[in-house]
Amino acid sequence: MALRGRQMAVLVAVMVAVLAIAVAGIVVVLSRVGGGPVTTLTVTASSEGDLEVTRAMLLARMQAARLADPKVTRTDRQLVLSARGTTPEQLRALTRPGRLHLRRVAAAADGSGTATTTLPAPTSTPAVAATIGEAYRAAAAVTTEQEAQALPASVRAAFAALPPQDVATLPARMRLLIPEIRCEQLATRPADVAGEPVVACEGPVKLLLDPATVTGADISAAKASRSDQGTWIVTASFKPDGQAKFTNLSKSLADAQGRLAIVLDNVLISAPQVVGVIPGDVQVTGMFTESQARVLAAQLGGGGELPVTLS
Repeated sequence: MALRGRQMAVLVAVMVAVLAIAVAGIVVVLSRVGGGPVTTLTVTASSEGDLEVTRAMLLARMQAARLADPKVTRTDRQLVLSARGTTPEQLRALTRPGRLHLRRVAAAADGSGTATTTLPAPTSTPAVAATIGEAYRAAAAVTTEQEAQALPASVRAAFAALPPQDVATLPARMRLLIPEIRCEQLATRPADVAGEPVVACEGPVKLLLDPATVTGADISAAKASRSDQGTWIVTASFKPDGQAKFTNLSKSLADAQGRLAIVLDNVLISAPQVVGVIPGDVQVTGMFTESQARVLAAQLGGGGELPVTLS
């Protein structure tokens, strides 16, 4: 009987240990399902219009980014985003407009003096022209980077001193060719307009980009995945009309061995060379982390550009 008692005690101890392990496992699983603490972000809309549409689009973006327990609540002009297992930075990225432009790279200025542009002379004069006077008139006649580098030092210095908001009003040709107009000044430009040429930077190199041929309105869906090399990429699919526009754009670029600039909210994501006609989806690469790729896919495939600006 004593032996059986000891055996029974051992059996009970084993059962208790197994139960404790099982309970611990359940706790671990539950903590993973919960996704960590809740992160919230409050943003204010620039206007009262289309706030319910904006709320629905933000929720769709959060779901597409696979955030845990996503919620978006609305109070007057404020929207509150919340989710588990994320960061304020990831939530902030999802509240950006999502303004996608696909543009042809028309010219590049890297300081070598070789850049030229066929853009016509400006048809209107910005208000800043009165501020810098003769310097503006001298720069307006420049059509090559070499000519810009030959301008008098006083003319070039006038552009170096301009604040970003004034630089943004200058003709695109001038922004590209004048060396003293720097990427730091261009980075804070107002929102790009699809039908106008813009100047953006790829590292220290300034790129002149043609008016956008394809925009986010042409995208039907986007997803993040790993490439064959193990890096994260975003693949965007087009609506029928958008596919036709993108395929035509890729053909013109391939024929000229040109580059396609992918610009999201004024940021140049990448500018690959197009070597052949692309009849299907477009792949966006950029050394993304998994989180960055999912956020970008959510921006592109979450219903397009937000109808209001959030801050």
